[in-house]
Amino acid sequence: MSEILKIKAIQEVVNGVTVYTGWVEGKKVRDVAKIVHITRDGEYIHGYQRSELPKHIDSITDYVESKNSTILANLVIGFNNTVTFEPIMPGSEFGYLYVPYDPEKPSSELPGAIVDGQQRSGGVKNSHHDSYPLPVSIFISENEADYVQQFLILNLGKPLTTVQLNALALYGDIYKPPALAEKAFPLSLCEELGFRNPESPLFGLIKSNGNKDGIIAESSITEFVVNVRRQILSTLDVRVYQELDDKTKQEFVQILINFWQAVAEVFSDDWNNKSRDMKRTYITHGTSVIGFSYLCRHMLRVFQTPSKNIGNESVLSSELPSCKFFVKELSLIKEHCHFSKGYWTLGLARNPDVQDLPYSRRWNDFQNTTSEKQLFSTNILRLYEIQKGWREDYPIYID
Repeated sequence: MSEILKIKAIQEVVNGVTVYTGWVEGKKVRDVAKIVHITRDGEYIHGYQRSELPKHIDSITDYVESKNSTILANLVIGFNNTVTFEPIMPGSEFGYLYVPYDPEKPSSELPGAIVDGQQRSGGVKNSHHDSYPLPVSIFISENEADYVQQFLILNLGKPLTTVQLNALALYGDIYKPPALAEKAFPLSLCEELGFRNPESPLFGLIKSNGNKDGIIAESSITEFVVNVRRQILSTLDVRVYQELDDKTKQEFVQILINFWQAVAEVFSDDWNNKSRDMKRTYITHGTSVIGFSYLCRHMLRVFQTPSKNIGNESVLSSELPSCKFFVKELSLIKEHCHFSKGYWTLGLARNPDVQDLPYSRRWNDFQNTTSEKQLFSTNILRLYEIQKGWREDYPIYID
């Protein structure tokens, strides 16, 4: 049965935004305000909260049930427009917020959302107290971006999970600190390649928020984008990624699609055998993905230097490097790559007892670490340079 929960509050206008500060019955917070966890609905990401921490909630409950306990840190709750404020007298900043209260309502229909304080509210709700007031700061908004913005500002100094940071970076209408804003561009391209563009060879394959069945780590694709970004921008004659418009951003995406289509075509047997466990091929392993990023960057330089690319597309004949261009370049090293069998001959190990000791690695022995990625990338670039005829075979020394 629907009732009304009255919250004693003080109204204040801060920088044009009306906010309220007061006290709420802590045992009833979860009955009027939901927890908005990160979810994905197709190409769209919603929410911002991580999963609850049962041990943290239990420790708060233990504290709440101790003698003379009190919680002084404000919860932050956003309510929709069904919540109203009535001053105790006309013009007064003191009054009550009237909140629709129905404990039987499903979480999705509650009028509020807890922006900060999910663990505290859970700890109080689980306690033996009949009543336990909590301090609260409240705003009223129907705009999800307002909730996300408040969550981000309140948690800037806290160790947010990678999943949370990536989801927050993708919200377009909120202020982001520079470090988070820098993450937004490669993540937005991940979204385009993995969830929005069905023509992408990576469509549905990127493991991301709400897509646990993906087989390629999101971090590997964002690192790929960062590695090739400068060269693609140069190809598009754009100085920095912030200057991309809708047309040039789509061209940026198309170059990435063309490259990965070429990978899927040239290494078709491996691509068709790709899986999450990497037992049949390493073609989508993080080390391989980063190796491909260095190849892509090198090939884009070739595309922009016609004198180094006689017999294939260049800026003189094509506006963008096509899939056909990348296929021809990748085919040069196909027979020297070992993504599913055999060994990669990586170079020469520095050994005081044996001069020029050959160093190799089985196809599935690479680890997803910075040093391993660098080792793999250096070797695959060496293979490409040799096949292009730019260099004779040369040793890579490995400590």
